[in-house]
Amino acid sequence: MRVWVMKLLSWNVRGLGGHEKRKEVRSLVKDKNPLILCLQETKLQLCDDRVCASLWDRHSAAFSFRPSQGASGGLLTIRDVSEVEVWSTCSFDHVLSIHGRFIKSNEEFHLFNVYAPCEGGARQLLWEALSARLQELGGKKVCVCGDFNAVRCSEERRSVEVQGGVTGYESFNRFIEDNGLIDLPLYGRHFTWFKGDG
Repeated sequence: MRVWVMKLLSWNVRGLGGHEKRKEVRSLVKDKNPLILCLQETKLQLCDDRVCASLWDRHSAAFSFRPSQGASGGLLTIRDVSEVEVWSTCSFDHVLSIHGRFIKSNEEFHLFNVYAPCEGGARQLLWEALSARLQELGGKKVCVCGDFNAVRCSEERRSVEVQGGVTGYESFNRFIEDNGLIDLPLYGRHFTWFKGDG
């Protein structure tokens, strides 16, 4: 089996409007040096070269963007054009996808940057729509990243509501398994986000 390596950084930034947040993203990009940066919940209606330059410390960048709906959502995918060639980009509810290749290895790929809705029924509709697209790509190299607003088991979330019982574990796990995806471990914190009360 041949190993496929993609140096990617995915982060729910919870808004890119402020200078400090953009500076934080730029610092992380400089430190980790990804080929592709996927940001969720940008909360931006518009994105241009100036915004991307404030996040990406190299000159060789291009981007794909899905605007927020009001004050929520928004997806941004930035790539190093000296390393990544993108042939097409597509945007549909809660997803921004790119199709291209890594220039040095000539490996073709499909990347889906996802910001899933919080409501369970809407999330299920997303799993179904995304599954249909992934099934069409059968056998191709695919990466699905982002903020899924779902967990695979109760240990992944500390919350009063989860202790009470209602979860979306089954549908999220089924989405991952049915599409042959591999759940990679998080780097950094054990929990991606928590309320101020813990």
